[in-house]
Amino acid sequence: MFNNKGIKYKIILSSLFSVMIFSVFLIWLLNFYWNLLIDAKKEKLQSIVDVGATLVASYIDLAQKGILSKEEAQKRAKENLNAIRYSGNEYIFLTNSKAYQVLNPVKPELSGKDMSNFKDPTGLKLYVEIARVATTSGKGYVEYMFPKAGSSTPIKKISCIKYFPEWDWIVGTGLYIDDVNNSMIKFIEILLFACLFCIVTFIGVGIYFANSVVNPLVEVCKSLLNSSDSLLHKSNQLKDSSSSVKKYSNDQAASIQTTAASISEITSMIGKTTELTSTSAKLANDISSKAADGEVSMKNMISSMQSIHEASSKLKDIESIITEIETKTQVINKIVSKTELLSLNASIEAARAGMHGKGFAVVAEEVGNLASTSGKSSKEINTLLQKSREEIQRILVQTVAKVEEGQSRTLKVSEAFTEIVVGIKEINNQMMQVSDATKEQEIGVKQIATAMGQLDQLAIKNTGESENSLKVTADISSESNNLKEIVSKTEKVVFGLKKLKS
Repeated sequence: MFNNKGIKYKIILSSLFSVMIFSVFLIWLLNFYWNLLIDAKKEKLQSIVDVGATLVASYIDLAQKGILSKEEAQKRAKENLNAIRYSGNEYIFLTNSKAYQVLNPVKPELSGKDMSNFKDPTGLKLYVEIARVATTSGKGYVEYMFPKAGSSTPIKKISCIKYFPEWDWIVGTGLYIDDVNNSMIKFIEILLFACLFCIVTFIGVGIYFANSVVNPLVEVCKSLLNSSDSLLHKSNQLKDSSSSVKKYSNDQAASIQTTAASISEITSMIGKTTELTSTSAKLANDISSKAADGEVSMKNMISSMQSIHEASSKLKDIESIITEIETKTQVINKIVSKTELLSLNASIEAARAGMHGKGFAVVAEEVGNLASTSGKSSKEINTLLQKSREEIQRILVQTVAKVEEGQSRTLKVSEAFTEIVVGIKEINNQMMQVSDATKEQEIGVKQIATAMGQLDQLAIKNTGESENSLKVTADISSESNNLKEIVSKTEKVVFGLKKLKS
């Protein structure tokens, strides 16, 4: 089953296996470190118990030699043991095989009491267990739960004991291992951090190397797969094409002969087309000349329209003359007013003269009648001038509008003629080019006829070459199948049973 997996799977699985081995090593290291700490604690306890045991052994020796009595020796031994302190307030205690407390330096009230029913929080009969280990092995270690001084919370503790059957004394001392637990917790934290870092590193490095190995192989396999499929497909196409080429070459030879006959007919038709094209070019040249004459005529017409426009503009001068006449008429009206006033004054003076002024009065009356008639005529002239001005302005406006309209249309026609002339010239140039091109085509068709003869010979050769191509195509198809088998084997090595998608 493992062999059916790909390289990437194998590399990642190897990395995970390395992580498992590393984890087992870390567990072993934790256990080793824990045992190391406990052994260090036990060695410390052993050294302290050895101090107490040496002291007790010396007093037993003194009692056995008779230097001190047994009671005095035991008394001095208890006093010396009671004075011993280490690690702050730790002490050496004495008990016996009957679970009696012989000496408790921190709780003197317990000395001499039966402790066979004393149990720690786990239910262990501590002093009975101490007596059992001491009488069985002579020395050893006992683990139990016991609160520190001034606290009610039990903490794990280890005691080292040694038995002296001469006095039925068990010398012992104990140490709390909470510092060991703290050291172990710190070590575990550091180890977990290192473990996580190493696991992540192993997996990351494994994935990186897996990708660095697999990705290029993926590209290679894809390229090989695509190339093999493409080569097989193209070889099949080439095989089909070669068969078709052989058939088409035979058809081509017949078609070339037919085409050669058609080209001969086309050559004849192109000669006639060349003649007709030359005639069309001549006609286009004549039309271009006549269009140029029409353009000159249109320019003359535009010039005439401009002259008319200038003449219509001079009608404005008549309006100026009428205005001047109107001004003179106003002067006459003033003279008439003054003449009537003088006639009135003359009539008044003639009336004052009486008989002598009758003749003068007649003259004054006649002058007044003339002034009145002149004023009436002046008003009629002024009215006629006003009507003339209005009529001239109306005619002037219409004339200017018509002239401008005619001029605008003339300009449009002139522009159209100009464009026509340009177009005809362009047609003329194109006809000349067509004529030249037709002559070139005639030459080219003759060359094609020669080439068709050569193609007829080449078609015969192509038939032979197509047969060779069929043989080569069969060889390429065989090699494509071999390449596909190689790709399949490579794909199985890289990806296992999982197929690569092209």
